[in-house]
Amino acid sequence: MKKVNWLHLFQHSHHWILLLFVNSALFIFLAWVAYPKEFKILVPTMLIITLVTMLYGVIITLKKQQEKQNPFYQFLKEPSLEKEEHLLQILGNSYKEVVHNLANELRRLHDEALEAKYQSLEYQTFIESWVHEIKTPLSLFHFVLQNRKDEMSSLVYKRLDHANITIHDYVERILFFAKLQAVHVDYSLKKVSILECFEDVLLELQSLLEEQKVSVHTDIKDIPVISDERALHFILIQLLVNAIKYRNVDSDSFIWIETGFEHEKDSYYVKVADNGLGVLQSDLPFIFDKGFTGDTHNQKQSTGMGLFLVKKLCDDLQIEMKVDSEYKRGFTMKLLFPKV
Repeated sequence: MKKVNWLHLFQHSHHWILLLFVNSALFIFLAWVAYPKEFKILVPTMLIITLVTMLYGVIITLKKQQEKQNPFYQFLKEPSLEKEEHLLQILGNSYKEVVHNLANELRRLHDEALEAKYQSLEYQTFIESWVHEIKTPLSLFHFVLQNRKDEMSSLVYKRLDHANITIHDYVERILFFAKLQAVHVDYSLKKVSILECFEDVLLELQSLLEEQKVSVHTDIKDIPVISDERALHFILIQLLVNAIKYRNVDSDSFIWIETGFEHEKDSYYVKVADNGLGVLQSDLPFIFDKGFTGDTHNQKQSTGMGLFLVKKLCDDLQIEMKVDSEYKRGFTMKLLFPKV
């Protein structure tokens, strides 16, 4: 801050500093002409007086500048009428119109920011409330679907169950998106059984996997993972749904799930790989961007929110993500969990 002040001071005061040096040089020349014998005594005296005068002027100017800066910064933080009046007392009435216009603009922007904040909070509260309320009819729909399975054809049941899974997935996305917008996100960190988590996920997606004719191969070891169980469940669901969505319809589709320990990273890992459409190398840096859908024939049914939310949750939970893909050959996502 001091360096900036000194630089600012020199930029605005170099004219009178230069004038002071020119004036001193002129007097030194006159002293040399008028008093050549006393010249050696007079010159140091005059230089000392010049430097002291300049230093005094700098200190006074810096002090006045500081006296003006503090009220100005306070005014910027809180552009109230009291702060406006106090600033005008320091600057003088010549700045009255400028300060008044600035104060009005700052107050307008402050009011708009507060209004936007309140609207955002209301929207977030509404979304979270809506998500919790919609879960009741969804649960009823799932209950009826399971208990009336024998009364409908296999095709109808699979279509309805597919719709149920899709709706539930979209509702979970909305909930986690709203949650991640909060200033402080609460996670319940505890030891999670990866084996049990995958069992729940595969059971939840079973009918979707069967309908889309996607086979799952697993080599799951129950690695010790400390994480938020609900968030981890959501992450795994998104990875599998993504693999199903971007399957290659021209060949037999499969998903390979593997867990283990990676010595190079000294971390436990969960790997989800598929033989689907994959991602173009040019698209890989952007797959976690919000709304990014990529250049695939399935992009119309994609929202670009799944991997965005996965990345946000993994960042919060300190889960490292490694992606590998070859276009039309497959996509691999590896999650690395810190060794605890």
